Amino acid sequence: MTKSKLSIGISIFILLVFGYFLFEFNVFKNLYSILNSLNFFYLFLSLSFYLFTYLFRAKRFNVIFPSISTLDLLNVLTVHTFFNNILPFRSGEVSFPLILKKLFNVEVSLSSTGLIFIRILDLLSLLMFFIVSTFIISIKTSKLILLSFTLMILIALISIIVWKILSKFKDKIPIIASIFYFIRTILVPASVGKLIAFSFLTWLFKFFSFFFIMKAGNIDLNFFETVFVSTFGEATTILPIHSLGGFGTYEAGLVGGFSLIGIKVSYALTVAFYFHVLLLLMSGVLAIVGWFYLSRKLK
Repeated sequence: MTKSKLSIGISIFILLVFGYFLFEFNVFKNLYSILNSLNFFYLFLSLSFYLFTYLFRAKRFNVIFPSISTLDLLNVLTVHTFFNNILPFRSGEVSFPLILKKLFNVEVSLSSTGLIFIRILDLLSLLMFFIVSTFIISIKTSKLILLSFTLMILIALISIIVWKILSKFKDKIPIIASIFYFIRTILVPASVGKLIAFSFLTWLFKFFSFFFIMKAGNIDLNFFETVFVSTFGEATTILPIHSLGGFGTYEAGLVGGFSLIGIKVSYALTVAFYFHVLLLLMSGVLAIVGWFYLSRKLK
């Protein structure tokens, strides 16, 4: 069996298992009550904040590729993000270097290295928000205090180990060498400061978007609880078993986060499915706009 067939097979299996749990926990019936009372003002706020996440992400890439306008990069990212959300196993990442090569003649090696660097910044930003939210939530839920300290220790140890490994193999593995070359030659201290600031704003606005999705469905979570729970869902997107559309895997992450703050699985699965579907819809709407923009530019 080829690797692609195996990937498709795993995705189908995950979807089938996910479908079983949707019916087992009456998710569609429970979902109706959420959708029936949707607050469209909060949905509008969520979409607005979500759009700003693309703007700040585009600003990050504009620091790396100053010859490409922020508007062009914003529309590239809407299409790229949608493919990433829909296609399994992070295969949508390929769309970013391909679009930059096709429209802006940026070398694939350069755009791929820049993308990897941005993903590292995303991971660090996500961890920072997660640790802060865990500390704040642990004031009410004492069992999470241990999780907070454990995470900080693990992150520190993993960061040290990863840096030592990268430093050791930077002259032996091409992709690692290219990352170090990218950091040395393209990034300057002022650029790094901007990248860190835009990364922080990207995730801040993204979590506010998530918060308003919850508010729109009358789901009683405060901002930091939303950050804590949604981080588990976001973390599943980097798994090697990320399914088609992320269905099943993304919900499993969210349900895990919900369970840690005491929400029952049956309700958590309904909320997770509602949350994920709306997120994909917003991503899809912005991707359509981006696609038309890029199509006109290509002509």
